[in-house]
Amino acid sequence: MNVLRTFMDRLSAWLESASANIKLVDQALSGMQGSYVELLTLLALGLLAVIPIIVPERHRQFYRRLNQCFGILIFIFVVYTCLGVFGMIRNFHRGLMEIGRENIIALYFCSVPLTVLVTSMIFGPTFCGWICPTGALQEFIAIPLKRWHRARRKAGWPCTPAVLTLTGLVTLVFLGWMAYLSVTRVFFVEDASVYWSEVLVILLFVLAFRMARWDKALRRLRWVSFAIIAAGAVAGWRITSPVHFTFSKVYDPASVLSTIMVVLGAILVPQIWCRYLCPWRETIAWAGRHSVRRLETRHDTCTQCGQCDSVCGVEAVHHGTVDPHECHLCLKCVDTCPTKAIRLVDQWKVEP
Repeated sequence: MNVLRTFMDRLSAWLESASANIKLVDQALSGMQGSYVELLTLLALGLLAVIPIIVPERHRQFYRRLNQCFGILIFIFVVYTCLGVFGMIRNFHRGLMEIGRENIIALYFCSVPLTVLVTSMIFGPTFCGWICPTGALQEFIAIPLKRWHRARRKAGWPCTPAVLTLTGLVTLVFLGWMAYLSVTRVFFVEDASVYWSEVLVILLFVLAFRMARWDKALRRLRWVSFAIIAAGAVAGWRITSPVHFTFSKVYDPASVLSTIMVVLGAILVPQIWCRYLCPWRETIAWAGRHSVRRLETRHDTCTQCGQCDSVCGVEAVHHGTVDPHECHLCLKCVDTCPTKAIRLVDQWKVEP
C-alpha cells in the first residue's frame, strides 16, 4: 500500500506540474481590441472546419488525423478560452446573460460555442469528426484495437472473458483513484465530473452484457447529460468536464480522473464518451441538421457489402444508410465504399 501511495503521490505531483506548464504561451494570443477574446481560437476553429473541404479525397483520412493532431495542439497547448464540453455550455449561457451589459465579456464567453455551432450549421458536424480533442484522444487510443472492435461488432458485441477482465481493470483504476483522492479532499459540485466517470464505469458493465440490445436506448443519456449541465449553468454551478484541466492550466483531480476514464473506456467501446455521455454532441447534432452538407446513399449502387458499417466508429451507418443524428462526418464511410454509393452532397450546389 505504501508503494502504491508513493506512486500516486508522485503521479499527482507530476500531473499538477504538467497542468501548470502545459501551455506553450504565457498569455492569450491575438486578443481582440485589448480584450481576452482570442482571435486565434476563432480563426483556428474556422480553418480546421474548412480543411475537410479542401483536402484531396484520396488522402482525406490522413489529413483528418493531422487535423485532429492540430486540434489537440491548439486547444490544449495554446488557447485559453476553451473549457471543454461542459464549459462551452456554461460559458454560452453566461455570455448570453452579459449581452447588453458587457458585450466584450459576452463575446469572450460566447465566441467558441458560437463558432462551433456556426461552422456545424455550414459544414456539418466536422467538429466532432475532425477537431474535438476529446474525440481525437478516444480515436487514437483505440487505433491498435481496430480489428478487435470490428470483429466484436460483426459478432454482435458478445460478452467475453477478455471484455469482462478489461472492464474489471478499468473499474479498479477508478475505485482506487477515488479512494486515494477521498483521503485528501472533499468533492464539491464543481467536481461533479467524477459522477460522469461513475456512470461511464456502470455503462461499461451494462455494455459488456447488453451492448447490441441497449446501445440505441443508452445514447439518450446525452440528453440527460445536456439537461444536467444546462441546469447547472442556470444555477451557477461550475461543473468541470473531462480534459478541462488542460484547458484551464490548473490541476483538477476530478477532471484528470474523468479524462483517464474516458480514454480507458474507449479501449473497450469505441468513442464511448461521444456515443453516450457528451452533452455538446447533442448540440452539434442539432446544428448539423441545418447544415448545407450531408451524406447521401445511392441505394441503386449499394452492394450491401458492409464495409461502411464496419469502419464507422460510432455506428452511425446501418446497411449503407447514414444516421445524421449520430454521424460525426469523419467521411470514413465515403472513402471506404467500393462503389462510391455514399457521397458527400453540398446543398448549395446544383447536382448534375
